[in-house]
Amino acid sequence: MDVLIDLGLRAVFLALTWPLTRGLLFILVALYGVGDGWPGWLSGLCGVLGLAFWAAALWRWWRDRTRGLRPR
Repeated sequence: MDVLIDLGLRAVFLALTWPLTRGLLFILVALYGVGDGWPGWLSGLCGVLGLAFWAAALWRWWRDRTRGLRPR
């Protein structure tokens, strides 16, 4: 059981390092919160964070592409 907890935590930390998967993780947490009966402001905050991470990653990609740089 300790191995599963360790692998789960490592997967979450790895997902938090990439902007698109970080956004997906926050969106999934928001959907879980809505289904589990969390307060609306908390689920909304997770959803907004997820969308903000996606928007920031797409903006950086677009900015680098217009400058002629390679995407990260």
